[in-house]
Amino acid sequence: MADEIDWEFVENASPENRRLGEVLRRLEGIHSGDSSFDWKESRRRCVEVLTTQLNSPDNNAAMIRRLQDKEYEIGGDEHLVVRLEDDAGRVYKLTHGDCFGCRPYFSRFDPDGGGKNFHGSINEDPAFYLRRWMLLNHLGEYQTRFEGFLPPEENLRMPRICISQPTIDAPNPSRREIQGALDGFGFVQVSLDAFLNPHSRILLTDAAPRNVRIVNGSIALFDAIASFASDEICAWAFER
Repeated sequence: MADEIDWEFVENASPENRRLGEVLRRLEGIHSGDSSFDWKESRRRCVEVLTTQLNSPDNNAAMIRRLQDKEYEIGGDEHLVVRLEDDAGRVYKLTHGDCFGCRPYFSRFDPDGGGKNFHGSINEDPAFYLRRWMLLNHLGEYQTRFEGFLPPEENLRMPRICISQPTIDAPNPSRREIQGALDGFGFVQVSLDAFLNPHSRILLTDAAPRNVRIVNGSIALFDAIASFASDEICAWAFER
């Protein structure tokens, strides 16, 4: 599915994406399409690769020092949220050990009848997590920035990832406003808070009012999940 996207174009969309692309290539060679290993298959190998990045001279050691021992907020199931007094215009988000945010779980069945076919599940793949922000950055002016790798919370856990985002002072939009903003990017609503672009096959899930803002007419997808729709999901979405 990823070959539907021009990754070079996506990467060059912003300085933030160029940095994310650089990190992704270091992790598993995203542009070659030939992953050197499966993150789920070899936990030991995952720890080795991430620890190498953590200890790399390219890692942001100054940021690690700034974030250590800072008070944090629980940012849902995905992040610990840190705010720095000397950088009030940004919010810093740290993944949990061994959990790099969430990824969508698709179900054809909707037992509650609420129109929700996509649910959140634990994501163990750091490349999926970074690619998520790269895709979201591609869809608007609101940009998420990769800050660096952080030490694990506990022994035997994986190093964590830190991102940062501009703070947003805007109310929760309505679902109608979200749908209208995404129409301009070619997305079709396929389920509650889920949108699919039939050309690129980018799937947006958890694009709920709590995770999205509309600022001066532009959409800020600060906590939605971006991934690629499988053949099964595309068939389900457009052949019903």
